[in-house]
Amino acid sequence: MTEDRSQKASDRAFYVETLKSEECLCGRVKKPGNSFCFRCYKELPADMQKALYRKMGDGYEEAFEEAVAWLQTEVW
Repeated sequence: MTEDRSQKASDRAFYVETLKSEECLCGRVKKPGNSFCFRCYKELPADMQKALYRKMGDGYEEAFEEAVAWLQTEVW
């Protein structure tokens, strides 16, 4: 496996584990399969909420990172 391919697999594992988790990055409880707890999700602008429904490998990762950055500056 090349280094680039290995990094992509590692990145994908991070997002899969985040989705499987029952804890939001803010520390509150969230449902597995959701990116964030309900409160954090509702704080996001509508376009960011919608972007979180993209498939992994088709923009989800970027949407998640953008949402985390926004929440860090606006909410957390």
